[in-house]
Amino acid sequence: MNTEYNRIIKLMVTIVDRGKGEKVAEICRGHHLYYHILCFGMGTANSEMLDYLGLGKTEKDFVITMGPRERLPSAVKEIAQQMQLHKPGRGIVFTIPLSSISSLFSQMLLREEDKELDQNTGKQESCGGSKYELVVAIVNRGYTDKIMSAARSVGAMGGTIIDGRGVGYEEAEKLLGVSIKAEKSIVCILCSRKEKHTIMQAINTEAGIKSEARGILLSIPVDDMLGLHVEHEDQAQ
Repeated sequence: MNTEYNRIIKLMVTIVDRGKGEKVAEICRGHHLYYHILCFGMGTANSEMLDYLGLGKTEKDFVITMGPRERLPSAVKEIAQQMQLHKPGRGIVFTIPLSSISSLFSQMLLREEDKELDQNTGKQESCGGSKYELVVAIVNRGYTDKIMSAARSVGAMGGTIIDGRGVGYEEAEKLLGVSIKAEKSIVCILCSRKEKHTIMQAINTEAGIKSEARGILLSIPVDDMLGLHVEHEDQAQ
């Protein structure tokens, strides 16, 4: 891993209705962004939240894109425009700064003009001013309803669920002293920075590592973001 290119490469995440992920990738290719991972997720927003959260329908395409930071703002804007993310229930797009990245992989993503532009731009961007956070809970499969119930009890409006499978847990089980199942669900909740701690605390109380859910919690700062419809958003700044 190398931190030399972390200020150049960023992660962009787009969550849209099932079947629209390919369209997102096509838009990205128009901005010379070529590396994408398409995952299938489940939105958890209930009908009462559709006016505030861009995750109305249940089945979702979860598109992860990596590319030079200078190309992402225009891609974010076009995705938001073409996918009509200004309308509630259509989806969300946001970018995440990276702390490190494989140097060989990052060089594959970059052109010479990207490297030159970064040298002229100067210092690495700071995430300290981020207004939003992505709360991620990795739990045993079957406990997502409990996660979302706890999160909603303190103001979270919805999330996206991705099913996965853990591997190589033998050492972790010895260290933690608990049994860890392989089948996992990943719950992603986009919220304001102000709400992050309360949401994570509520989830940890109901589904932390010592519970049957065996929940592991983390949060990631989010910078550029379009599609989240939050009431009184100015209070979260």
